[in-house]
Amino acid sequence: MTHSVAVVLIALAILLLIYAVMIAYLILINAKQKQEVTVNQNDYLIIFASQSGQAENLARQTALQLQEAGQTATVVDIQYLTVEQLLQANKVFWFVSTYGEGDAPDTARMAVKKLFRDSALDLSHQCYAILALGDNRYSNFCQFGQLLNQHLQQHQAQALFEMVCVDHLKQADINLWTQRLEQLTQQQLTAVEPAQNWHCFILKNRLCLNHGSQGNPIYQIQLSCAEGLTWSSGDILEVQCGNRLEDIQVFLQAQQQAVNENLLAALQFKNLRQFPEQLSNESFEDWVRRFDDLAIREYSIASIPQQGIIELVVRQEKTATGLGLGSGWLTEHAVPGQAIVAKIRANPAFHLKASHQPLILIGNGTGIAGLIAHLVQRQQWGDQQNWLIFGERQQQFDQLYKDQTQLWQNQGLLPYVDYAFSRDQAEKLYVQHILQQKSEQLLSWIEAGAAIYVCGSLKGMAQEVEQTLFNILGAEQLEQLRIEGRYQRDVY
Repeated sequence: MTHSVAVVLIALAILLLIYAVMIAYLILINAKQKQEVTVNQNDYLIIFASQSGQAENLARQTALQLQEAGQTATVVDIQYLTVEQLLQANKVFWFVSTYGEGDAPDTARMAVKKLFRDSALDLSHQCYAILALGDNRYSNFCQFGQLLNQHLQQHQAQALFEMVCVDHLKQADINLWTQRLEQLTQQQLTAVEPAQNWHCFILKNRLCLNHGSQGNPIYQIQLSCAEGLTWSSGDILEVQCGNRLEDIQVFLQAQQQAVNENLLAALQFKNLRQFPEQLSNESFEDWVRRFDDLAIREYSIASIPQQGIIELVVRQEKTATGLGLGSGWLTEHAVPGQAIVAKIRANPAFHLKASHQPLILIGNGTGIAGLIAHLVQRQQWGDQQNWLIFGERQQQFDQLYKDQTQLWQNQGLLPYVDYAFSRDQAEKLYVQHILQQKSEQLLSWIEAGAAIYVCGSLKGMAQEVEQTLFNILGAEQLEQLRIEGRYQRDVY
């Protein structure tokens, strides 16, 4: 090695050391700033616990409402909230989401235990209100909000008004929250609305991925989108469900209305099963405008913007009245070339970090969508240390994205792939069993800085995976991974 080459290498090493010190300093300062939020007694303390960003969005909108009305408000993420900050506050608004079967957001589970573990905690000086987000299709609707309410009451905090439960972001429920705030503040407030950014996508391709499967059909759905539309791997597409043409025609005939293009368009997304009574002297068109819209369904995006398409993986759901509202619309009722009204929702709790760390991807069923998007992104970044663990029923029929994963294996993007096909042997095999079998490899990857991303069904898969990780890593290390953002979940 020549003297000049040695000098260059030493200079590069010094620059890298300076860069690492600067990054560590910025991380330390950022963490310190998050912890040193001061809460004045006359401020509203607004706390959010969000899994996918919706509770945070509503919390920040409420803070703006209060500020426009001359009030002061401090917004804090529950994972950074300290007991001291909570004790400082006299007026607290909580914005908390529940997902799955009554689960708290991942950022909130340990935070709540930390905040309320002291039975002597005295919040008798404090008044509070809770806006709880949930989905009433689940039996434990807004359960985390209910649990939080119990904690606050047990520590003598006083409710300003009854908890407001929001069913799948229904505007009527959110409007009730605004009305309660107006009564409390004696101020007229601007309306709080979920972030709206609807687009028309075109249904381009639809392909069944599991012909012959014991399970319901799973479809790959491809939607063309406008140039310039951006999202990150891990994000969600919220789809406005629509009606079959035949159902709209039957409804119009029952109402003795002639079928025309205007009425077909007006009823495309309206709820034709439950609708208000028509008022006397009310025109048919005005009546239809008062109908509720059909529900919105959420799907993990399986592509990134550079591919030029929105790709989804949708399993047909079958109910007593036919196909599920969203799955039926996307997999059968909408026709190729039809406009699909939808919006992209950021899902920061499942975003990748461009850190070149090893990545362990775990999932089942349609959860393959979020994992595929991350692998496409990792390929773009040139990160090849990836390990995929995926579960479904039978290898013959349910090896979703088989050709793509095989190609990635050949290219070196996926040096490790493990499948758990539960019905291919007498004793059922699931992804958690793979983790247990490969526990030494898991520990080695974690020691090397790997992150774990889990996508798929909460009940069964994600719960069992978490218990297995708990058994292998221990509670302390698993929680540390969560704090560091190295254990992320998009489960449903």
